[in-house]
Amino acid sequence: MKSKLIFLLSLLLSLQFCSCSNDEPVNREWIEIDHENPVRATPLLATYAQQYDGLMMWPSRVVDDSGLTGEAGDYSYWQEHKNEAQTTEELMAMCDIPEDKLQAMSTRNLAHTCYRHPYAFVYTAQNVVYQGFFFMTRANCYRELMQRKTGAAELVNLYCDLEYSENSPDFELNALTLFLMTAVDYNALNKEQLTRLSTEIFNKIDNIVAPHGDNLNFYEKLRFPYLLGAFMAYHYDATLSEDEVNRLKDFITVTGLASYRVNGKIITAEDVSHATLIISQSLERMEQLLQ
Repeated sequence: MKSKLIFLLSLLLSLQFCSCSNDEPVNREWIEIDHENPVRATPLLATYAQQYDGLMMWPSRVVDDSGLTGEAGDYSYWQEHKNEAQTTEELMAMCDIPEDKLQAMSTRNLAHTCYRHPYAFVYTAQNVVYQGFFFMTRANCYRELMQRKTGAAELVNLYCDLEYSENSPDFELNALTLFLMTAVDYNALNKEQLTRLSTEIFNKIDNIVAPHGDNLNFYEKLRFPYLLGAFMAYHYDATLSEDEVNRLKDFITVTGLASYRVNGKIITAEDVSHATLIISQSLERMEQLLQ
């Protein structure tokens, strides 16, 4: 199935972007993946995180959440009072969950609360989606989830439970995908979670491609699962060549910044297509290595 999917996506993206590649194949060694020590450990988002005072992405999880059973937040206050707000800051503050309820909430319910945040569309509608990572952290539910010991695990569970819809923009699922990218980038996932995620990214891509065929807009649908896959490949695939690593970094920058220029170099549609094939092949190798 995955081999067929790789072929389908390669063909689809070749038709859409008119791409081709004559690069020599890279020799692949069977290298054990160590989830505790990524091959390339420095977070790609660290440069962007420095722009936001006081932001700590995925600190050591300090909240023991084993006994928490509280219900999910419902954003009813925002629903009742949103027309009274004068600024974006006021609107965002209306979405904050009362601290006593937030700290009693089970981590599974907390993940669902993050997923249902009323302004999920803002996180993924940014021209620069990297801004979405940090816009999320203005919401106290996201900040709390990053503190929980099982926060990353529940994000993976929720991501695996959800499917892209055929016609809707899927703002919530895209926002969840962005947040999972930060968990991958800051090494918050264990081996089991990485294994599930590599499999689920293929499922998500298949779910997106199947109903659309060659009428699919890459930036509307496919860029989010491929961005997540790019972060995983970058950090954990030790078999990547230097050229492939650079292509992944360019792809992450281009799809994250909505710009076709990286450090003065123009990134072509062929480059994007080549990167998606690297990601697909890398995820397939990682899935085998992690099992």
